[in-house]
Amino acid sequence: MTADTINIVRAIAIQPHQIEIRAVREDEIHCVADIITRSFHFDRGWMAWFTPLFKLGIAEDLRHRLRSNVPSTNPNKIQQQVCSIAVYTDRDSTQVIGTIEVGVRTSHNYRQPTPHRYVYISNLAVSRDFRRRGIAQGLLENCEQLTRSWGYSELHLHVMGDNERGRNLYEKLGYELVSSELVWSIFPWHRPERLFLCKQLAACV
Repeated sequence: MTADTINIVRAIAIQPHQIEIRAVREDEIHCVADIITRSFHFDRGWMAWFTPLFKLGIAEDLRHRLRSNVPSTNPNKIQQQVCSIAVYTDRDSTQVIGTIEVGVRTSHNYRQPTPHRYVYISNLAVSRDFRRRGIAQGLLENCEQLTRSWGYSELHLHVMGDNERGRNLYEKLGYELVSSELVWSIFPWHRPERLFLCKQLAACV
């Protein structure tokens, strides 16, 4: 069954068995684009006029990333770019309520003779009415499983310095600060800080 997105105006009691975390399907990418657009406030104020364009751009970017990482020529090669979704099931209705992306990136540093490969998390987003229900933590823990399956022991991500709720969640899950940088802003008196975090995964017993 293909999931869709929802807008809920009432509190819902969620049971663990009602949540499934799995890889997104091709025909569900529009749901991911919708959640990201709403989560990062691209549907508010003057930007609401461009919401359809934001959604289209996000969907096409994700579709391109996933297709370009499909191991089509080598069946033994593992796909190392995954977009996962959290799906909520209530009776006969199945809805996408969260999303996260994780993949292996390559950094080039003149101090290192060979490129450095690391696992990076991006685009973590949960529908507004389902936040603070453990959905984001479940998505992050799913990324840890994928990271281990790829043979890596560290996870990396960025979070804005003024995102207190996000910082608290990452700290709770064991992420530590690696570096920080000021982000360019059209307002010179307000340059937000972007933090680069890393988590060392414990070895599986």
